[in-house]
Order: sequence, then structure tokens, then C-alpha cells
Amino acid sequence: MMMKRFLLLIIGVLVLCSATFAQAKKMRLTVNLQNALLTGKVEVKGNHLKEEIVVGEDKMGMMEIALEQGEYVSLTIGYARNLLYLEPGKDLTLVSVPNKDGSFHLKKNNFNYQGDVENVRINKYLNENDLKFLERIDFTLGENEFLKKLSELNKENTQLIKKQKFAKEFEKIESFRVKYQLYTPLVSYPIQHFWKNGSEWTGLEQYEETPQVKAYIPKLFIDNEQVWKISSYRDYVKGSIGILGVSEFMGNDRYKGTLEQLNFLTEHFKTPVILEDITQSLVMQYVEVTEGKPLRDIESFYKRNVKKEVYQQELAQAQKMWAKYSEGTQIMSSDHKYMDIDGKMVALEDLRGKYVYIDVWATWCGPCKAELPYLKKLEEKFEGKNIYFVSISIDANKAAWIKMVQEDHLGGIQLHGGNKAQIAKDYAIKAIPRFILLDREGKVINKEMTRPSDSETEETLNALEGI
Repeated sequence: MMMKRFLLLIIGVLVLCSATFAQAKKMRLTVNLQNALLTGKVEVKGNHLKEEIVVGEDKMGMMEIALEQGEYVSLTIGYARNLLYLEPGKDLTLVSVPNKDGSFHLKKNNFNYQGDVENVRINKYLNENDLKFLERIDFTLGENEFLKKLSELNKENTQLIKKQKFAKEFEKIESFRVKYQLYTPLVSYPIQHFWKNGSEWTGLEQYEETPQVKAYIPKLFIDNEQVWKISSYRDYVKGSIGILGVSEFMGNDRYKGTLEQLNFLTEHFKTPVILEDITQSLVMQYVEVTEGKPLRDIESFYKRNVKKEVYQQELAQAQKMWAKYSEGTQIMSSDHKYMDIDGKMVALEDLRGKYVYIDVWATWCGPCKAELPYLKKLEEKFEGKNIYFVSISIDANKAAWIKMVQEDHLGGIQLHGGNKAQIAKDYAIKAIPRFILLDREGKVINKEMTRPSDSETEETLNALEGI
């Protein structure tokens, strides 16, 4: 009952703030990095906001932001990230300074804040507070103890925020933000509880049930547009759907898992913006992981929930990109030339007329080297037949590649692409070894061909027409 009253109060405050600041006002955010140890791209990211502050030679930069109400944003400079609270009409200047001992943090910048007195006080608190959060070892606690620990930490944080004596509206919103930042690890508990010391993955892919925690997670859901604007709440909901929305954790059937998550989403939420944002996220993940496989029944959820044109364009572009990689399409960048072991430049285009079995590999890659004996045997079995065996190295160290090719007497056509090899870019290769099979016209038969060590590989090659 207390939880419900708290959540209803938060919704009331958020709606009130939204109504109060309906008229957008501009504010200026200025950064002064003249004293900074390290500088880099300065990025400001918030709810539907992602902008870069251009920093000049004087190491200063400024941007104007139109706000209808107060908003949390993250300020990222290189690897350092700070949380800020920006308010309509209240300019804020950040002056980078060293810590009291003269040192600099790499993960968070230390600033002097200049501007509206109360807004300065809020931002100083956001980056210099003593809020309490879970430690990894806490994941080893039993379910009751874990939930109790969260409750105790939440009470401590609430008291700390109250002691700041902020305006009531900000106090309630900040209590809400911190609460969900604290509770977001709750969605990891069903997995992380079974890790060694709560932090070291044990290699398990099947986990015991944690019914109390799983039953508690949805109790913190709030189906409200204003609440959705707070990033810690969005993180909590997305994580919850990831763990509760699938019947088989770490299952291989991505299509089934995505449908289950979309069903879970629509069962618990009706607010259009929540449905739209999460549906977009889930569908984009599906397209990425499956490399553009058809949406099938997923499409009906997408058409029903996603109306924003920018989201629809994002999906269309992703599908168009993956269509380039599909079977039966010409291999991309076929005219791009790679250097062979004798220093001659060779393009895949030059190999038309025969089938091509491509191995993308590197000398430092253990699994790649494990395939080499099997690849040699395959080359021997198909010697004189209508197929080329091509190995494209992505080694940055060309000398290491030459040495291994020569010392290990590697056969086939040995090419060097380097760590920016065109084929790795074209086919978004993130893990090696990667094998690709082309037909005699240079079209893709299989962009993820089986390895030489797999008996299916020889069977597939033998079955090729005119081999």
C-alpha cells in the first residue's frame, strides 16, 4: 500500500511539472575545459536528445537547448560521464577543475558549476553525493535478504535526498530516479545470483528459479508517459522485459523470444510511447542478431505500436543493409584488391569462373589456427577441382602473417587484408574465423559457411554443381 501511494504521488508530481512547464524555454549549457587533463568529443544525451557541443581551440563550447521542463541529461567527454539536471531558462556553465589532491578522474569530471544558485546546488549534489547502491557480493544473498537490502538502501537514499532540502517537486522526482537506479539490478538477480561471488560468470546457461524476485519485479511497473521520461525507469523496464518476457533464458530461437517479449510488453503496458520505444528496440535487436531475417508475426506488433517516422526509417535502413548480405547477391567490394604472399594484388573479381571458399582469419586467433589442419586436408581433397580456397588475413602485423604462411606452408590463395579488411567491413564480421562460400559468378551461396572441421562442409562442396 505504501509503495502504491508513493508511485501515485510521483505520477502527480510529474504531471504537475509537465503542465507547469508546457511552454518551452531555452537555456545555455557552456563547458570550459581549459583546465581538463583529457578532452574529447562532448556529447549531451537525454530523453530524445543527443547533441554534440563543439569545443573550439580555446577549449570552450556552448549549446542552446529548448526545454519544457526540468530534464536529466548525461554529459560525456571522452570516457568521463557526468549526470546533469537542466531547467528551462536557467543557464549552466561547467568549469573543469582538478580534484582537491590535484588529480583527475577518468570516469567522471570534476566541475565548478556556475549559474542559478539552486540549479548549481542540484548539479553539485548529483555528482558529489553519498548515495548507496548494491555491491556485486549482494547478489549472493537469498531472495528475502536481497529484497530487504534493496528496501534498506532505498530508505537511506530517500533520507539523504530529504536532507538536501530541495524544492518538493525535484525531491520527489530525484527520489524516483534514484529508486529505479537502485532497483534496476533486481532484474539481473535471477541470473547473477548463481555466479561466483555474484560477479564471476560460471558458464551456466540454465538457472534455478527465483520466484520471489520475479514476482516482485512487475510490482514496480508504472504505465505512464511522464514517468517514462526518466532514464533509470526506462532501464528498469527494458531489463525486466529481457528477463521476464522469455520462457527460455539464453534460448537460441530469437524469433520465439522476441514474440514472447512483445506479448509481455503489451500485457503490462498500454501507454503509446512506452509501447513504441520498446517495440522499436526489440525489433531492431532482432534484425541485428538475425542479420535481417523476415519479421513474420513480429511485423503485426510493429505496425500496431510504431508510428514515428524516424523509427520506421531506421528499421527500413537496417533491413536494406542486411538484404545486401543475403544469399544470391553479388559479393560486395568484389573489385577490392588484397596483397597475396608474393606481393601481387588480387581481387575476388579475378576468381570468377570457379567456386570460392573464403576463410577470414588471423595469426593471433586460436580458433582460426585450430581450423588450419582441417583446411589443408580439404584443399588436398579438392585439388584440381573447380574451386579456389582463399584465406584473407585481418592481421595488423603483416610480418607475422608472412612468417606464419611461410613457416606453416599454408596452401590455397593467401591474401592480406589488415585490421581494416574490406570484407570484414562489408559483412560486419565481429568474430573469426568466418567462412563464406561463393558461386562461380561471385554470388553468395552461404555468408556463414560451415568450418573445415565440420563434416558437413565436405558434403556441401561435393554437392556443388560442376565442382
